[in-house]
Amino acid sequence: MSGIQIVGIMLVRNEDVFIERAIRNIVDFCDRIIIADHQSTDRTFEICRRLSDEFPKIDLRRIQHLAESSQAIALYYGTNTWIVAVDGDEIFDLIGLREMRTRLLKGEFSQDWNIFANTLNCIRLDLRAKKAWGYLAPPSRAGARLFNFSIIEDWPGATGERLHGEGIVFKNGYHAGLRHYLHQELDWEHSYFRYVHASFLPRSSLHKANLFKTRLNPDELSRISNETNPIRKLAAMFKVRFDQLMRRDWKNQKYRRGPLVEKDVSAFFPDADL
Repeated sequence: MSGIQIVGIMLVRNEDVFIERAIRNIVDFCDRIIIADHQSTDRTFEICRRLSDEFPKIDLRRIQHLAESSQAIALYYGTNTWIVAVDGDEIFDLIGLREMRTRLLKGEFSQDWNIFANTLNCIRLDLRAKKAWGYLAPPSRAGARLFNFSIIEDWPGATGERLHGEGIVFKNGYHAGLRHYLHQELDWEHSYFRYVHASFLPRSSLHKANLFKTRLNPDELSRISNETNPIRKLAAMFKVRFDQLMRRDWKNQKYRRGPLVEKDVSAFFPDADL
């Protein structure tokens, strides 16, 4: 199958610890990379701008509203495009992505809506030793990282963060249940579509050591900041932080399942200084 393109979409905010490695690992995999920076105050935008100068395929933009990240990929509805979602704390296997790109361009997954990747939700990382400790998916939650836009016509419910929302309009014969759980077919060592998720590590140089080992995602931050009643806003923030402290927040509940494992991550971090 010819004419397939792979477009990366990154929604980032204060990610300057891992952002360069995350971008460099997907540069060869993607034909184009859209980076939507949502009001970063650390060095994230500066790093992305330097990389966009180095790689013309990077389309860097500042956004004020999360919906702009959805609008950035709306032009690909119904086109022969795979959209890959990458966060600033997601480091993909460089070698594995070469095989995944070959398989995608051959049309191997053309009947699937999305593809779930093997994931290591990391709680500790030693770049010198190229070792990471964390929780694997499965049994932890895996992320749907690839989306087949060739089988959809519209996504009117995508009015917030990119690749979120209801009401997808599929072409005849296709539906949202066409999910490919690749992480259930391949174990971590043999997967060609896998990433290290630094979900429990500081992602920004502005991060201060505290009791909270996870941070709020853009949607959570937006919901709290948009609350106009100061009492309700304070209550919402208190609840979220209390759940984090007690490890009852959704990230701890979904990303810490199964045994704690140690894995070699040299395929993800070829340069220890990035």
